[in-house]
Amino acid sequence: MFFLIALITVCNVYAYYDSTVHNVIVVLGSADNKILNERVTSTIDFINNANAPCTLYLSGGVKHSFDTEASEATKMASVFTSNSQNVQIVLDELAKNTAENFVYLKKWVYDNFSQDNLPNVVISTSDFHKNRAERIFKGILPELEPVWNLSKSHCTYCWSDENIHMRNVESDIKKAIKII
Repeated sequence: MFFLIALITVCNVYAYYDSTVHNVIVVLGSADNKILNERVTSTIDFINNANAPCTLYLSGGVKHSFDTEASEATKMASVFTSNSQNVQIVLDELAKNTAENFVYLKKWVYDNFSQDNLPNVVISTSDFHKNRAERIFKGILPELEPVWNLSKSHCTYCWSDENIHMRNVESDIKKAIKII
């Protein structure tokens, strides 16, 4: 079973949002369907409040090669297709972690936009994940200043787990950059 859209969401935006430039909303996947649902719900709320056309870049593959379930990106796409208008969807089903999310995003951005016409980038992720995601983003795409759309997570252990993951930011960036 995929996941259900939650009725309650908290959406925080931390940066200037220019609606005159092409908008790309990057939704970071999660192997945890509850967290994934929170991110999707927050993104739908953001899109509904932004009132501007955008491209949704849904990023998340399958974490373990023996998994037979759909990719995180595919799970998200099934919800967005039925809930969003005026939205183009791009699937990144290759990324298996946050650093790979941004490496594949960088490749896609430079394959689709000129250096003089880079898009607005909005990153939808969980509140507990922002600090690490921001450090990784700056290490891979320092030329872009994203807007952050954060879902409020109800995960009880995620904040402490995130402290452990922060130790690997530099090595995650180095490994991911070698992909492309």
